[in-house]
Amino acid sequence: MTATAVLMMLPRRARTPVAVLTDGVVPSSLRLDVFGGRDLFVRMRRGPGVHGLSEPYREVPRDDYPAESEPALVVTSERYAQARFACSASVFGASDVVVFVPLDDEAEAPARIDIPIPSLDRPSWHEFELVSRTRMECRYRVVPQRDGVPTGGSHALSAL
Repeated sequence: MTATAVLMMLPRRARTPVAVLTDGVVPSSLRLDVFGGRDLFVRMRRGPGVHGLSEPYREVPRDDYPAESEPALVVTSERYAQARFACSASVFGASDVVVFVPLDDEAEAPARIDIPIPSLDRPSWHEFELVSRTRMECRYRVVPQRDGVPTGGSHALSAL
């Protein structure tokens, strides 16, 4: 999986930041149906997503969200796996972040995930691989570097 956006939020019910990886467009709103609640969030920034730049979301009370509107993305434990990533501070800005990754058609967590690194002129990604999966969460580590690949836990693609 190659993530196109990292959606960042701090739910009132959680003690740590929460990130959702998406491989599609950046949604205008989302609902976290996890942690025993149905928390609503709206995107704080306008316009298209920027490669590698985390998308901040703010929580909104249910009364402030239009009743006729459905959130653009709904995160549930049936469609997303809870994950922890090694070196998460360099990717998500905090050392203890709960990350939700989309499951594939067989309800499996991706074996490899590329997460974008901020860049305007040279898109690149941090590469992670699945090391373990329990009923509660998945754990990912940085892919070990091979010969001829730049160091630092990421790889770069030539500019398009």
